[in-house]
Amino acid sequence: MGEKIRIVLDTNVWVSIFTKKALSREFTRVFADEKVQVFISKEILNEISKVLVYPKLAELFKRAGTHPREILKTIVENSTPVKPKRRVKIIKEDPADNRILECALEANCDFIVSGDKHLLRLRKFKRTRILSPREFVELIS
Repeated sequence: MGEKIRIVLDTNVWVSIFTKKALSREFTRVFADEKVQVFISKEILNEISKVLVYPKLAELFKRAGTHPREILKTIVENSTPVKPKRRVKIIKEDPADNRILECALEANCDFIVSGDKHLLRLRKFKRTRILSPREFVELIS
């Protein structure tokens, strides 16, 4: 097999993987096929940990018998950490989205996978294409 596809998953995609069965199956298959290498930064992981305890999500996970700690552990086990050295200020409307761009830049990613309208509107950042989860799955399937 050739080189893996290098990607960053936005927080909303990680949450969807753990809350939406169809998306979960598709990404489980992607991970199992070892087609991709997922990168994550401490800033993204911190954002995910905050989102996972939002009341609606916490209740959903509780009913499913899972805990945010287990989800974070799974994310860490399936990701390669990077420490972005450069800060960017591309997205003014939601500056936190810039952390995704910084991670992709540091890891020299092929794709950012996001459901965020600010990121999707860019379509591309430097050499990194920005796709929705559906577009990404269709592209690599």
